[in-house]
Amino acid sequence: MDALIKKLDKNISAMVRISMLHLLQLGLKYGIFARLASPQSRGDILTSVPVGNKALLRNLINTYVKMGIIKESGGRLILDEFSYTLNISPENIPYITPGWVSIFEEIYRMVDYASITPEHPKVLMDFDKDADFWDMRLSLEFNSLYREITVKAGGLKDEMKVLDLGCGSVSPVEIGQHVGPNGEYVGIDFSPGILSIAESRIRSSGMDWVTLRELDIRKIIPKRRYDAVIMSFILEYVDSINRVVKTAMDALESGGKLIIVEPFRENYPNICAWEFFERLTKDFVGFPSRSAVLNALEASGEEFRIKELGSSVLLITKM
Repeated sequence: MDALIKKLDKNISAMVRISMLHLLQLGLKYGIFARLASPQSRGDILTSVPVGNKALLRNLINTYVKMGIIKESGGRLILDEFSYTLNISPENIPYITPGWVSIFEEIYRMVDYASITPEHPKVLMDFDKDADFWDMRLSLEFNSLYREITVKAGGLKDEMKVLDLGCGSVSPVEIGQHVGPNGEYVGIDFSPGILSIAESRIRSSGMDWVTLRELDIRKIIPKRRYDAVIMSFILEYVDSINRVVKTAMDALESGGKLIIVEPFRENYPNICAWEFFERLTKDFVGFPSRSAVLNALEASGEEFRIKELGSSVLLITKM
């Protein structure tokens, strides 16, 4: 288990670092850094940089400011001293699952199309319209890694009842198989395109203990109790963490476990670089902080015990 957690954290750290490199490339390619060799107002930059999608350009400049690449003083922007080192070591490389690299490269290329218009057909980040692209992402070894961690952390096994909030297209099979044939897996997602892919898989696998429902997790009211509730890479798409965490806690039996997998922002400096690219998805809000999740747990009114597994997994037991 420790090796799996270490592998997850190292991959997320690498994702942030690769995102930083891609972000720096954009500043060079669009001529933003060249223009900011001398102080400029935001208005001047937005006007002079040849990017039609000004909302995207504004987000890019704000990200540079957050990272300290550009500093702002007296309403003027200027390029600051910035250095960045990417360490490649024999110790870390064996932990990296390479599949996500090509996905990140594809998303980087999508920025050029998004710079024309956010609705460009080659921006493949819509959960429903671009369900096939999302299925590719969710099928990566990296995603199977955190699903394996979820199974082990939650002690998932036959006869258990599991609720997966934001289940996606792959978890219903990869996680659902562990609780059957005598248990129950309920997967909830708001994308009919993604659920259609998942439904096809569970029919092919004959997993009749798996149920899928098209619902918005921000609005559901649990009517049953489960042995485990899963939330993996879903809180970055909700604007009310408190509401969703309370829903998850309300859905748990006493002694049940809530497993949350997220790149908690306190643990990953410069994660805003990765967030810039994920914002090509209109539903993306931002990666949550660990403290926000803890505050939400406190606000739920439930007694709980919490265990941190590395930098990206929280295991919460309802008392």
